[in-house]
Formats: sequence, C-alpha cells, structure tokens
Amino acid sequence: MEVGADFGWNTRHLLAYCRQTGSRLHVVDPAPRPELTEVLAAYGEEYVYLPHKSLDAIPMAPPADVVLLDGDHNWHTVHSELHLLFAHAAKAAAPPPLVLMHDVAWPYARRDMYYDPESLGADQRHAYAYRGLEPGSSELIEGGMNSMLANASVEGGRKNGVLTGVEDFVSEIATPLKFHVLPFFNGLGILVPAERATPELDAVIASFTQPASLLQTVEALEEAHMRARVEVAQSHARLTRRTDALVRARQILIERAERISSLEAELAEVGRTRSLAEPAVK
Repeated sequence: MEVGADFGWNTRHLLAYCRQTGSRLHVVDPAPRPELTEVLAAYGEEYVYLPHKSLDAIPMAPPADVVLLDGDHNWHTVHSELHLLFAHAAKAAAPPPLVLMHDVAWPYARRDMYYDPESLGADQRHAYAYRGLEPGSSELIEGGMNSMLANASVEGGRKNGVLTGVEDFVSEIATPLKFHVLPFFNGLGILVPAERATPELDAVIASFTQPASLLQTVEALEEAHMRARVEVAQSHARLTRRTDALVRARQILIERAERISSLEAELAEVGRTRSLAEPAVK
C-alpha cells in the first residue's frame, strides 16, 4: 500500500515491482495529479486505486504486507494511520505490516503540516500559518521552504510532527518491533515487526548507515540539500514579488497613458468648441 502518491514517482517503481513479482499495490490518494493518472494508465491488474483519505481507505483494502506512508505529515494522521494498520492486520489474523514513513527528519519530524487543516478537529491540529521553513530556525519565515503549505506555528512539544507520532505509537503498541531512522531525503522511518524481520532485511537497512562516516556524510549532504531548497524558495518568492511589482507598475503606466490621451482629447474638443463659438475676424 502506498499512501500519498502525488506525481507517481515512487508509484511507477512499485508498480514495476508488482508486475515482476505478481504482487498488487493499493494506491491511496484523495487528490490524484494528472501525472499519477498517466502512471496508472500503463498498468492494470497490478494495482487498486482508492481515491480516499488514508484513514478511510485502510479498512477498505486487505491487510498489507508493506506500507509506504507519505500522506498528511502531521501527528494526528500518522499516529492514527499506524494504529489503524496494525489493528486492521490483527483483526484479519495477519502479520503486522512492514511500514516505511517519509518525513521523519527535518522539517516535519517535530512540526505538523496540514494539507487540509480545516478537515481536522481543533483538538487534532496546532495553530498554523502559510509561511515557510529554514534549517536551523524554529520560526516560520516569509519565502521559506513549503511556504504554500499550512505549517504548525510552533516546532516541538506534544503531539507535534511525524517522528513524534511514530515514537508515540511505538511506545503504545505491544507488538515487538524495531524502529530505524535513515536521516536523509527528509528522513525515512522503517518499522519492522518481529514477524517480518529477516537477516536479509536487517542487512539492507544496516547498509544505509554503516560505516558511521558514511552516515555523517549523508547527514551533511542532507543539510546542504535543505538549505539549497530554502534558497531556491526564497529566490522564487523574491522573483514573484518583483514580477508582481513590475506588473503593477506597467498597469499604472498604462492607466496614466490612457488618462493623458483622454485629457488631450478633452482639450482638443474644448479648443474646437471655442473656435466655433468665436466670431470670424474681418
């Protein structure tokens, strides 16, 4: 199951895997982009599309073996998704799923983001603003990264952020499991229930973080990547403001030119009227 397919970049690879192995992918996304529709059009029996929000869609599908959570990036949604996935498997007497969660590192590890904040109850969301983010700063800024999204005004604290939601779930669930965090590309969390663990899976996960120097290098690259994204967002915001200012200035010039033309026409008409009214000079 893939929760949050967006442009279908990951979906394309998952569907290719399903075609090779005879597996089936349940794609969950309530607002599919045209690009996702194009990806799905190349496949048939390999997928089932569920155009619903995750908390409604999860019970509609059979218990999944593997789940990729990349939907609404906030504590309430992630915490609820995990509990629902594990309860759904238990009800069907199936093993709990292997779950991969995107965005368990900065910026949404300890800060909620809401695609549709008003769809959540007042007790399910924090105060938010449509302002951006910058590495090293807990304050929202104008023109930062993801400024077009509803970001929680305060970073940290109870029930705030994707990583916090996962950690709270792990502390509450009785199922034996291990939780791994790969701190690059906004962070990938991997929940491995004991029933899904294998030496081969452990080796794959370990290969991302060993030796320690490799992990430190990746963390440094991730920070540089985030700062570059912020700079691009800020440059885009500055360019947008300048473009808007130029458009407004051009409109003012056009209006002034039209006004001048109108005044010239009025003056010409006044002159013509006066000329007709004056007696002829002999």
